[in-house]
Amino acid sequence: MKTSERVIQAGDLPLAIKTWGDPKNQPVLALHGWQDNAATFDRLIPLFPDYYWIVPDLPGHGQSQHRGHAADYSIWHYCVEVMALADALGLEKFILVGHSMGGGIASLLAGSCPERIEKLVLLDVIGTITTPAANSPAQLRESIEKRTRRPLRKAGLYPDRTAAEAARAKVGVTPEAAALLGERGIEAGEEGYYWRHDQRLTLRSLMSLGEEQMAAFLAAITCEVLLVVSKEAVQREEVIRERAALVKRIRTVHFDGGHHQHLDGDVAAIAACMRDFLEGSGT
Repeated sequence: MKTSERVIQAGDLPLAIKTWGDPKNQPVLALHGWQDNAATFDRLIPLFPDYYWIVPDLPGHGQSQHRGHAADYSIWHYCVEVMALADALGLEKFILVGHSMGGGIASLLAGSCPERIEKLVLLDVIGTITTPAANSPAQLRESIEKRTRRPLRKAGLYPDRTAAEAARAKVGVTPEAAALLGERGIEAGEEGYYWRHDQRLTLRSLMSLGEEQMAAFLAAITCEVLLVVSKEAVQREEVIRERAALVKRIRTVHFDGGHHQHLDGDVAAIAACMRDFLEGSGT
């Protein structure tokens, strides 16, 4: 399956993107999770040779640029950039796939731009992180203080790539998956190796949607939706079930893998489920 790498101007920032397959095929835009990069789909995509996949490194991740000094990493900015990327590539309608944070972005876009999304695949997420209205003042205060009064932590330094990969593997992926992510995410500096994602990604958002607002986005989704849930999502099962009930046409499936099961779990089984959904009915 043919792959290529290029940089596309999407709004204010150029994005590094990886594409798979023939541009004449049906387009699929895939969005990775927080502190991951486009390599998160490297094991899944080769199982879909009849589609054209576009996978960006979102700003501050992988090979894409970091935002400017005064900018912030809000999910709203990502939504703008993803649609700017679709416009730059001439994608009038496309399939949207999102994992974790990327699934949150995809959920918002499918609700706000439903005429552009043919089908939606959500990997271990539905919607975004929300904050109860009563907690919003405290969240904003905490976020302001962290940005104005506390120094931003520096990226961790490691003596070699193997050590950097091992550090990533300790927080939720297999060593093999960490190595794949490291191909796009690890960089060598004068003092050692480090994960090059912007350290500002570790800061909590200034503000978040409330659950009522999130519900409005989900209720506005008109396309068919496949929600793939992992065993690690058990603690979020009630929220997942309540949110899924708001979507008009949704199929929910469960697999025994972890949060990154599309990368380090039973990838073939997940791909088969996705293919059945994409090629048939998702309801």
